[in-house]
Amino acid sequence: MPFDIHFLIRLIPALLDGAVITVELAILTFMICLVWGLLVALAQSKRGPLGWIAGGYIQTVRNTPLLIQLYIIYFGFAMAGFALSGFLSGLLALCIQNGGYVAEIYRGGLQSVSQRQYEAGRALGMRRWTLYTTVILPQVVARVIPPMTNQAISIIKDTSQVAAIAVMEMMKVAEVWVESSANTYDVFLGVALIYLVLTSVAGFAGKLSERWLAFAQ
Repeated sequence: MPFDIHFLIRLIPALLDGAVITVELAILTFMICLVWGLLVALAQSKRGPLGWIAGGYIQTVRNTPLLIQLYIIYFGFAMAGFALSGFLSGLLALCIQNGGYVAEIYRGGLQSVSQRQYEAGRALGMRRWTLYTTVILPQVVARVIPPMTNQAISIIKDTSQVAAIAVMEMMKVAEVWVESSANTYDVFLGVALIYLVLTSVAGFAGKLSERWLAFAQ
């Protein structure tokens, strides 16, 4: 079927409605993972059972497909009598999966800080919390912005997986339009254009954050 600009004009508003859900999922996932990933990274840095559990979690979520995790959460909770909505199931799966990757980003940032700075802080009598919040984490934040930006872009693209459990985000809206119109090419062209805009905005925001942080320092 040849490219139909009039069809695309009719399609875009419907895709934008789905894009609202896509953006909501992406922003919530990223914000939650910023906190959750840091907690996991700090837990992994400890010796003993807590470090082993954190390490096992990271390996498990990074080495299994997001779609499988999504099905386990969506259908597993329902079988256990605690059915979650498609949106909440998708959000939980996205956070669990990406939390492992964010934790690894934080771990890399923490390891990039010289051990001498940890030792100097302890020698000055700084408490662990004060040492991390005033000395270590500000340096880590500056170093993890580029990989965090890449992860944010991955999260935006990962939201398309929740179409598998009938969440009406952009990909599911596209599937509905394909079924009703049989115009696969134009529909997915429109989807690709909107994803390109969303990921470009995320990349631009990351660049602005880098520049702002460099200026603030």
